Amino acid sequence: MKYINKEEIAKAIRSGEGINIEDILDEFKDMLKEVYNTATEVELTSHLGYEKNSKSDNPNYRNGYNKKTLKSKYGELDVSIPRDRDSTFVLLRAG
Repeated sequence: MKYINKEEIAKAIRSGEGINIEDILDEFKDMLKEVYNTATEVELTSHLGYEKNSKSDNPNYRNGYNKKTLKSKYGELDVSIPRDRDSTFVLLRAG
């Protein structure tokens, strides 16, 4: 997989660091959380029609985040879902 640094994993194993499946799963969950948070930010940017911290004539704008816990087959993920002032940004549930 191109996002996991195989050389770093091999280096950790050679140095005697105890790496187990739980450690790998935790790293994967962190990566999944980051991808989800990034994707929702990009979706909100598309929804609003302008980049974060840019000037716009759009009266709707970013308005913080809602903290949610997602249940996945890898365990629970605590994510931050961006929201807009008009509450028109809605994430569709996959699956």
